[in-house]
Amino acid sequence: MYRALVIIFLVICYAVPAQAQDPLSLSNDKTTIRGVSFRFTDSRTFTSEQLEARMSSKAPGALFSWRKRLDFLPFIDKKEYPFHPVELQRDVIRLQRFYQRNGFPDAIVDYPASQYRASDNSIRVIISIAEGPPVTLSELDIDLASPLEPEIETRWNTLVDDFQERIGERFTDLDQVSLESDILELLQNRGHAFARVESSVEPVNKDLHVSILVHPGPLGIVEKIEIDGNEGISRKVVLRELPFQEGDRYSQKKVSRGQQELFKLGLFRLVLSDLPTQPTDSTVLIRYRIRESKPRFIFGETGFSKESGVAFQGQFRHRNFGGSARQLTAAVSSNTGWLSVPTDNRFAIRSVSSSLSLHQPYLGSTRLSGSVSPFYKWHDDPNLYSRFFETGISTGMVFEFLPFRTISVQHRFSRTVPLLEGSLGERFDVYNLSLLSLTATIGDIDDFLNPRKGFLIHPHIESGGLVGASGIEYLKGRLDLGLYLPIYNRISFTFSMTTGRLLPMGGSRDQVNAETEFRFDPIRFYAGGASDVRGWGLNGLGEQISVVDSVFQKPDGTWSTNGARFEAIGAETKLTTRFELRFPVPGLGPSWSLGTFLDGGVMSSEIRKDANGRPLYTTENQAIFDDSGSISFNKMQFGTGAGIRYRTPVGLVRFDLAYKINPSQTDLRTAEDA
Repeated sequence: MYRALVIIFLVICYAVPAQAQDPLSLSNDKTTIRGVSFRFTDSRTFTSEQLEARMSSKAPGALFSWRKRLDFLPFIDKKEYPFHPVELQRDVIRLQRFYQRNGFPDAIVDYPASQYRASDNSIRVIISIAEGPPVTLSELDIDLASPLEPEIETRWNTLVDDFQERIGERFTDLDQVSLESDILELLQNRGHAFARVESSVEPVNKDLHVSILVHPGPLGIVEKIEIDGNEGISRKVVLRELPFQEGDRYSQKKVSRGQQELFKLGLFRLVLSDLPTQPTDSTVLIRYRIRESKPRFIFGETGFSKESGVAFQGQFRHRNFGGSARQLTAAVSSNTGWLSVPTDNRFAIRSVSSSLSLHQPYLGSTRLSGSVSPFYKWHDDPNLYSRFFETGISTGMVFEFLPFRTISVQHRFSRTVPLLEGSLGERFDVYNLSLLSLTATIGDIDDFLNPRKGFLIHPHIESGGLVGASGIEYLKGRLDLGLYLPIYNRISFTFSMTTGRLLPMGGSRDQVNAETEFRFDPIRFYAGGASDVRGWGLNGLGEQISVVDSVFQKPDGTWSTNGARFEAIGAETKLTTRFELRFPVPGLGPSWSLGTFLDGGVMSSEIRKDANGRPLYTTENQAIFDDSGSISFNKMQFGTGAGIRYRTPVGLVRFDLAYKINPSQTDLRTAEDA
């Protein structure tokens, strides 16, 4: 049977013999596909990727030979690509039907120019496609079985006018479904719960006459909301999350939004909404079918970063603590410093954080939520001589006015205890910290975890000392911008920018003061790192001073140091930009992509130096620096490079290699030399 199919296939292929190819009669059941391509004899409407997605016959990518050499690795695809004549014939039928459904009834799909190579027993499948003329919409008649309310007529007339503009365009089965869907959406969102649409298509040569009869049905009022499947969650909690109530006019949009609001609570693993069988009159019964998740949830994860080493976090959550959908969460996280490999003789940054938070998802509105959270944090950054522990309480409210559009207000009061080097028990300079912040998220993106199209804007304003007693006083603003543009198929462009301004106020204006400098270490702006300006290590871009733990004299009379490293002084103003172009990796599938990037950054601070270029210090051994808050674009530093990305269900994993285009003098020296 297989030999007969091969013979049929060879007869077709010999009809148009290809040049410089081995005899096709040598192919057998061990033959593999080395490539699939398409030739278009007239017009071309669809991309190769769109056509290949409809085919069962697949070809390896450009890196297949390398993947075979590395197939001992667990994440390397070991798939083979056998050639099956029967499947190829089925692919031809699939492609022909695909064209017919998309408005090309006379499309011809064949494979006469396929090429066989005996040296590796492989075949290149070449699909030839003649699309032919498409069918177009020549007439569109839309009639109403009953009149509409005056308040809907204007929107209805606008919709019909938009439909009429499509006359003369290619018309497909999907277009017909889209017309019906748009009509139902308009009517069902304005009270016509039982609206129906009947449509018919009459072909005349290559023209189509489409007739649509619309049955609006009566305006509906929500008479009853039925909840099915709630066990531990009360009916009252479910109803309060819905954007409508009994007695309101029916709206399918609000019914769907209610489904989304319920799912966002995190209490349910399934939420479905529908209209059960009922009389078609002015009263509407709406049903929500829900399946509850287990109320208690334990979560843990671990990771690794170059600067902080192994990190982990764990979380216990009760999804319905005390009823009313409140969430109680106990969380702990730590950057351990284990296995870290910081750059430029830096030390690992270690920290331990724990918190207990209570979140209330409903504060008079489903859009407004609040939380209160006592917390503890221990932090050790030897690179900034910043060691402290902090205890306090954080309260906040979040208002979500649209998806990806939120405003949050948070107040944080804490008591910070700085720690002497090498000791966790000796204290000095204890102070209170009272912070009030306002954050917004504005944007519209296609995928929150892996965006490819849209934009996101994150403005953030923070004040120390505005509310309550605080050991530091300042006003800080920051703006993060992300822009995502698809270019072609899986090729996309990303631009992101971060800019910020810090204004010390009152007694905190003297930033050279040792006490003030210590308190502002975690508040000042820094640049550099894998998520900032690539090419520089964490906080490595900008002015830095060389510090050591000790200096000693060797037996030969020369001097040496222990623990020499650079310490970033930060800045009151920061501007960083990141440009990235992403494109597919041949042979590795849609989850993989390559990226080339150009990052840049500039800071406002500048260290004072003597005539010989050495930094100046105060009597307290603090480096003296100037910071006017203004930046100079001709001092902007750039890093460029490339990397590979892998898309996972929880976000993007990436590996980058970067190079400094215009490094500073500090970048070209070691801390020991400095």
